[in-house]
Amino acid sequence: MPRNFRHGNNRGRGGRQQGGGERGFYDASQKYSEHDNRAERTEWNDRDRNDRNVTNVKRRVSFKPFNFKQFGKNGRALEQQIRMHVSQDDDEAMRGDTFDGDSPVSYTANRNKFNRQRRSGSPIPRNAPNANIRKKITPSNTNWFEVKVPYGNKYPKEVILRLIQHAISPQFFIPLYYKTAESAVTFYVEEFHAAEAILKVNRKIDLPDGRKMILLVRNNHPPSQVNDQLKDRMKQAMVKRYNAATKALNLEKFHADPDLSDIFCGLFRPQIILVAVDIIAEHIPELEALNLNDNKLYMLDHLKSMATKIPNLKILYLSKNRIPYVNTLDSLKSLKLVELNLEDNPLKQRFEDQTVYVSEVRKRFPKVIKLDNMDLPPPISFDVDDDVKVPSAKASFLCDAAGADLVRQFLEQYFAIFDSDNRQPLLEAYHEHAIFSLTVNTYQQNNQQRLGAYMSGNRNIKHKTDLDTRCRLLKQGRLQVVSYLSELPATKHDPQSFAVDLTLLTPQLLLLTVTGVFKERRQNSGSEPIRSFQRSLVVVPCGSGFCIRNEMVHITNSTRLQDEKAFKDQAGFGAAPIANQASTSNAATVPVLQQPPISAPVGAPDDNTKLQMVQALATQSAMNLEWSRRCLEETNWNYQRAEFAFNELQKQNRIPPEAFIKN
Repeated sequence: MPRNFRHGNNRGRGGRQQGGGERGFYDASQKYSEHDNRAERTEWNDRDRNDRNVTNVKRRVSFKPFNFKQFGKNGRALEQQIRMHVSQDDDEAMRGDTFDGDSPVSYTANRNKFNRQRRSGSPIPRNAPNANIRKKITPSNTNWFEVKVPYGNKYPKEVILRLIQHAISPQFFIPLYYKTAESAVTFYVEEFHAAEAILKVNRKIDLPDGRKMILLVRNNHPPSQVNDQLKDRMKQAMVKRYNAATKALNLEKFHADPDLSDIFCGLFRPQIILVAVDIIAEHIPELEALNLNDNKLYMLDHLKSMATKIPNLKILYLSKNRIPYVNTLDSLKSLKLVELNLEDNPLKQRFEDQTVYVSEVRKRFPKVIKLDNMDLPPPISFDVDDDVKVPSAKASFLCDAAGADLVRQFLEQYFAIFDSDNRQPLLEAYHEHAIFSLTVNTYQQNNQQRLGAYMSGNRNIKHKTDLDTRCRLLKQGRLQVVSYLSELPATKHDPQSFAVDLTLLTPQLLLLTVTGVFKERRQNSGSEPIRSFQRSLVVVPCGSGFCIRNEMVHITNSTRLQDEKAFKDQAGFGAAPIANQASTSNAATVPVLQQPPISAPVGAPDDNTKLQMVQALATQSAMNLEWSRRCLEETNWNYQRAEFAFNELQKQNRIPPEAFIKN
């Protein structure tokens, strides 16, 4: 740069000499002195400044936005270079600025300029204008907070804790797990308000040497490592908390146990509570009551194994925890609890109605009779005790075996007429004021087995929601009933598929339900679809016989299993299993059994033959001779019928134990 100025000056002097006294660009004779170095330096600085100004004047300045995209990739590269150049100039300007800490204007300008320069998401340097802003703490599920005092090892423990307590008074705190690591002191507090109060007195407490106490507070729980030492310490603490007489274990606020003051055993940590469950399963599997109050529990997914590892658990206390939702209890619904305590949990605040709360809990624990120290009404349930033997399923049920013959005869006559080509004789089977109702289930119908023939009288409430329509479709009187039955497709019922339930039998009333299958007889079509039906009949005496006072019929498509078994045995109606079930009453009546198709003996056997038959039946049935003779006598000494009767009664557990006692 001085070289350019020197070249210009020479040219100026030359121009003045040649031009005969004309004034040049720069007259050195008026301001230049070879002996004044300071003036010479000032002159050169002025020339340098003037040169920069001339250069700046040549720049084109425009406020019109420039579109770099028209240059393609080169335009984007040019834009990046300009931005880098501008940012470097700003950085140099910031480094050259002076900061007056007493001037709020300069601080604000500096901070705003720093925020603009800092890239989004990048960490704030330690010397940033807002680097000393206090960090906040927030409440959490566990509410554990770590307090760190840098250089706290220089002062006694009692001094530090006393100064903090005095500074936050009247707020009170309990320091836990106090320890010194290198030059810092660390302890933990459980409550958010205490931790917040400690954070507010940061750099406000005077230490004995005149320094300010630094208090760093953050959300963190004490560290712990699951090892053999931790397991042994937990076993020792749990032994003192177990009551063998009541089979109860009290783990309330387990982390605050005096025996665990130097080791952290927070049960809200999954690893630690799983260790506790394993210890219980190994040493006290007969445990019936467990208290987990005040352990800051908020997740229960890791407790699913309690149902298998503690199978006898019936009482569980979970109060003063942080269980957020009632759905959190789904992990424990396999437990057979009869008492549960959930007081002081956030989930209770979500229920304004107590009955809804009880209902939601009982959905998961149906056997609970005591909830939150309140007795509940006995649950309505169809569960039975494990030691109760559920009777085996029967094809049919008879409330009184005396009505078996009556039911068989009635159904035989009714379906014989119903399956005929003329159903008009059914007028005698219905009462003068009979009522008939038909429902059809079309949920599983397909194109080959549509039930359109029955839809005209369908009273299914899913299809007929109007009450007037349902009443209109109700058939009343024997003429309407039989007229409608005559319009239905011709049928052929399978008696072997019948299941008959006689639920009520009195001299004035008979309540009967028949379930089975039938097929539609179609002359013009080769396919005869199979239907499933259920008929509920109220039968009353009429003259010398009986008639139907009320009938409800339900028709739907048959299942695949019914199709496979339908019409396989073409035996007569008398062989249908209508009355092959024993009476459930306590009366000493002889059960009516399905008789095998065996002809009666031609003549009565002699005494020698009877003795051989008794011995053979006793050997085959394991009964004694007296009961074997009695069985043969009641079957008219028909050995096959006696054998069949013994097998049927033995299946029903109707044979007394004394029949197998041999003298």
